[in-house]
Amino acid sequence: MVLLPVLAGCSTLVTGRPVPAAGFAPSAPEHRDPSGPVARTTAGTDPCTLLTPDDLEPVGGADGPPHPDNPLPGACTQMLGAGPGNSAGAGFHEPLDAARDRQPEGTPVEVDGHAAWLYCAEVDGFQTCTATTGIAPERSLLTLLSVRGASAADTAGMLHGLTSAALHKLPPA
Repeated sequence: MVLLPVLAGCSTLVTGRPVPAAGFAPSAPEHRDPSGPVARTTAGTDPCTLLTPDDLEPVGGADGPPHPDNPLPGACTQMLGAGPGNSAGAGFHEPLDAARDRQPEGTPVEVDGHAAWLYCAEVDGFQTCTATTGIAPERSLLTLLSVRGASAADTAGMLHGLTSAALHKLPPA
């Protein structure tokens, strides 16, 4: 009998829609040109140059050399000095629609006018967020940030700055 009021208090419905993290603008869920306002090319761009030490400073700074082709071919991950195991990365990946299909729990957002897909999950105590940003019909910019003990909102907010910095290093197509 004593548990009934406690359980009833946990069943309150919350109305509304989730709001993207700070920095990310909400995007209409319909499919549109993934290249955004300015299609970008990846030709001649080394993924390990997409995030500079200056770009990484707000998330803990670079700790050691970058790791090419990690976590997948065409990407580059950098360990961060803010805590053991924290990391950030950027690279080139599948089309934006493929990311939407593979990560249905994600959220459509925009990064500097480009359609993007934000996905966050906690893995082994690390809040990991990825942003897949459309830069061309067959290619996307993938950015990631993994921070131990952080919230999804905080991690996504920090990821927005990294995504914008990497996006602006890509030349127009």
